[in-house]
Amino acid sequence: MKSLSFYRILILSFFLLTTHCSRSTDENTIVLRLDGDDWGIYFNDNADILSSEFNANNLDITTVPSNFRNLNRNYRGAIWIRKSFEITTEQHQKSLALQLGKIYQSDEVFINGVLIGKNNSAFGRDPDEFAFGRPRIYPIPHDLLLEGENVLIVKINSSLSTSAGVITGPIRIVTYEEALNGNLYDSLVELIFVGFYLFIALFFFINYFNIRDKKEYLSFSILALIFSAYELSKNEVRFFLINQFAILKFIEYSFLLILPYGFIKFIQDFFELKPFKYQRLYLLMQFFFIAIFAMIQNPVFWYNFIGYWDIHLLAVIGYAIYVTFNKFKDQSRGSAIHLLALIYLLYSILKEILIERGYLNSPSSLETSFLVYLILMTLALRFQFLIMKRKLQNRYERLKEADSLREKIFYYMDAMISGPLKSMKEKLISFRESTQKTKDKNLVKEVIEVQSSIDNVMDDIIELSRLEVLKEVPFKEQVNFISFINEVIPEDGITYSIKVNPETEIHNSLDLINSVVVRLVDFPPFKEFNHNDLIITQDLRGNVHFRFLLFHSNPKVSQRLFSDLVENYNTLTPVKVKWAIILEIVRLLGAKIDFKIIKKKYLKIDLGIAAIVPISELQPIKESQTISQTTSAKKQKEDWKVTLKRYWKFLKETEIKIPNFKKKK
Repeated sequence: MKSLSFYRILILSFFLLTTHCSRSTDENTIVLRLDGDDWGIYFNDNADILSSEFNANNLDITTVPSNFRNLNRNYRGAIWIRKSFEITTEQHQKSLALQLGKIYQSDEVFINGVLIGKNNSAFGRDPDEFAFGRPRIYPIPHDLLLEGENVLIVKINSSLSTSAGVITGPIRIVTYEEALNGNLYDSLVELIFVGFYLFIALFFFINYFNIRDKKEYLSFSILALIFSAYELSKNEVRFFLINQFAILKFIEYSFLLILPYGFIKFIQDFFELKPFKYQRLYLLMQFFFIAIFAMIQNPVFWYNFIGYWDIHLLAVIGYAIYVTFNKFKDQSRGSAIHLLALIYLLYSILKEILIERGYLNSPSSLETSFLVYLILMTLALRFQFLIMKRKLQNRYERLKEADSLREKIFYYMDAMISGPLKSMKEKLISFRESTQKTKDKNLVKEVIEVQSSIDNVMDDIIELSRLEVLKEVPFKEQVNFISFINEVIPEDGITYSIKVNPETEIHNSLDLINSVVVRLVDFPPFKEFNHNDLIITQDLRGNVHFRFLLFHSNPKVSQRLFSDLVENYNTLTPVKVKWAIILEIVRLLGAKIDFKIIKKKYLKIDLGIAAIVPISELQPIKESQTISQTTSAKKQKEDWKVTLKRYWKFLKETEIKIPNFKKKK
């Protein structure tokens, strides 16, 4: 019940998150969208681009946002980008701000030649030493904007090896309130994701303490905790706690460096794999990198290193996909779900690498993909737990059946054997205390007979106890009834006749049918009757009936046996145990058994068992075992299994070019 509640909370929360995490921006708050492919770019350390006399027609055209390092990889000086925009009278009356995406590395922003922001500081009053990768919001003074054409110029300096420029959006002029709310909203959405990661981590961490042998629970919770810490350390809310870029960046990169190892460890625990060679060396290497970062306290160096290090994440995902695909071929539980989650995660990592390098202008989906990965693996782990729980439940039920079997055996042994054993004990005491020189041979013979009766009844006690604990037939087979029953009925044990359609088949436990027929034929009270005839016939539905007709010249014998068969027993006897075995077999076969006295001298016992026969072959049964053709038959509702079999038989016959002229029996 707790697991079901957990699934409901998890799935409902996920749908609510995906439904409500998309924030619609009021178009009235957006004054201008500045992203596009009409920006001028200027690779030069001179600031002559700020001059009003500068000819903008000499600039090369580029797209913003993008990575300018891809345009000129060898250049390391200042990069200027320029764009003209127009402001209407209505827009000029609003309190506006310039909103830029993530900039690498440092920036200076000018509108109409006047500085409005520098390296994440409004108007450049107290610029941060490092602020790369952070979105920018610069308020625009009301008097600075002109009604009509205005010029925006951004100067970018970057010593980063892989990135330079405005890498991501949004790039627009909006109301100052919208800029702040939008930035705060994005941060809160990321925090909601972190909350889900922490919830999942805590859930499996608690479960691990209840089930210590499930190592994958511990490694999964650690993986979720590491990613939660990584996401939290790069969220913009972090600067409300501590406004230290270098310290927070060091924490972010530290968790990022150990994240792949946690991912690998979980996969190995999930699929019960041994660690690969040099795996510990891989972990030590990550801690070595963290130590290097601690000694070289330069975020630019850290970023340049991670820019090359993150390529190996593709190898980590490749290893995970390779392992999972092999397990999928082996039909390992959870491999299909894990493979699906890995494909989405691989897509998101590739996308993130392309975004960070400026090759792709698209929102990041890394947080979403990892949340999907955690949710899918949560379901996989819980399904494995339910399967394990089911196995334990089955094992418990088998043990319970064994206990029930033992109790029943002890009960029947006490009821059936205690009397003969007591009698044997008394006879042995009498035999031992006898003063005769020659022991009484008749007494010894009686003791041997008691022992023999105990041996015989023990087999019946064990069989009855075994049948009583069974809930259903363990194994079913489908065979032709005629060929099967001819081998079951002993030829010399009873007079019988078979009036059953030759194509009749039974689908049931053949061993139990064999057992119940033989036990009915050999049932001891039936031996007292002068005649015991068996007619095997069918009803209109095709079900097979074993009809025993027993005759005794003394009506009291038939009446007494009828009463014994239908009444509940207060005391057990060997004969009653044998009859109880027959009734238990009838129950397991899903059969029916009826008793009836006919003309006071005949005892009729009818055992009915379900059978399968084509409806078209059901005809009135005659004394002879051959089937005569009839001119008409009553239409009855045909079972779908019978219909399927009849059509299959027809198709098989139509495929044969030469007609089959075999005679029916």
